[in-house]
Amino acid sequence: MPKSNESAAEKEQLMSVMTHLRDVKVIKDKTLDQVDPMKQAIMLMKKHQVKMEEDFLVTLETSKSQLKEVSEKALGPVKESILPLQNQEAQNIKGRLARFGIVVQEFRIKFDNHVPKHITESSPELILSAYE
Repeated sequence: MPKSNESAAEKEQLMSVMTHLRDVKVIKDKTLDQVDPMKQAIMLMKKHQVKMEEDFLVTLETSKSQLKEVSEKALGPVKESILPLQNQEAQNIKGRLARFGIVVQEFRIKFDNHVPKHITESSPELILSAYE
């Protein structure tokens, strides 16, 4: 776990942890989304009196609750520990975005002031001469 996100290595480590958290969440969600269709298939087989050696509905529900429990035990503390770093990085990104917006605005103003608006004919030479 990174202690801060000041250096590039620490930022990379934070991003890696966040990627792993996302991957686990996506896999957990996809797996949980498959539970209901499996439950419906088991109920359909029971309706048609297909013999089963064990009660798969109980097994399925147990697996579902175990998956939720394990993912929360594993991810909960990690999420909590990186939350301040995530918030700090979000603020850093907002600052970089604001500075980029200023650079873009300055470019627009400079472009507007130097664009040759009175010329009816254009050529690369005329355009370049406007910036000299």
